[in-house]
Amino acid sequence: MTDQDLKPLFAAAAANLVYNAPLSEERVADLVRRLAPADADRRVLDLGCGSGELLRRLCRTHGVAGDGVEYDPAIAERARAAAPDLDQVTFHTADATTWTRPADVVVNVGGSHIWDGTAPALAALQRLTRAGGRLLFGEGFYRTAPTDQIREAFGDLPDLAGLARLATTAGFRPLHVAESTLAEWDDFESDWRAGIEQVGTPQARAFADRRREEYLGGYRGVLGFAWLILMPA
Repeated sequence: MTDQDLKPLFAAAAANLVYNAPLSEERVADLVRRLAPADADRRVLDLGCGSGELLRRLCRTHGVAGDGVEYDPAIAERARAAAPDLDQVTFHTADATTWTRPADVVVNVGGSHIWDGTAPALAALQRLTRAGGRLLFGEGFYRTAPTDQIREAFGDLPDLAGLARLATTAGFRPLHVAESTLAEWDDFESDWRAGIEQVGTPQARAFADRRREEYLGGYRGVLGFAWLILMPA
């Protein structure tokens, strides 16, 4: 399949997800609690916000304002349409690498590719996180040694300890380090494939079959997803 063929399938998969990450409602509640801003004058920034659900949860729960930055115009428009009454949240269709205004709570989940890797992403996010603020950084890592095929698909990711070391090198102090459970991964992968299954074409089913085999027979339990809450040092 060409990239053009895959684009609507990836869009269908994402449209079937509340969060485009292995993230349960229980974990969302815990992260939102841990990220509580010091007061209502603080601002939240989500770079690569996708549908914006996590940003909306943070702003609603704590009564603060926020900005979501999303490169894809269709996804950014879906984020705006999801909560037209939430006037304290503004969604921007823009390249996140061009954003220069720091915030008190910064969120980047599964978006290190925006800056071409984990280390440059953390360096950029450190500059955007105000002193005394918090960064929620969601990032992939290897739980066990990957095969060459898995490494080729996902790149040279660190292990969890290595990810925490990269954060400290970038000028952060880790306050909370956790990883998605296998159950969260299973739900995420199943819901992602279900969105593709709903397309209903032979091409979509073949793609869903391939993804299911790659996950169950390949990176399940090998690829992890970390949730780091970081404070500028």
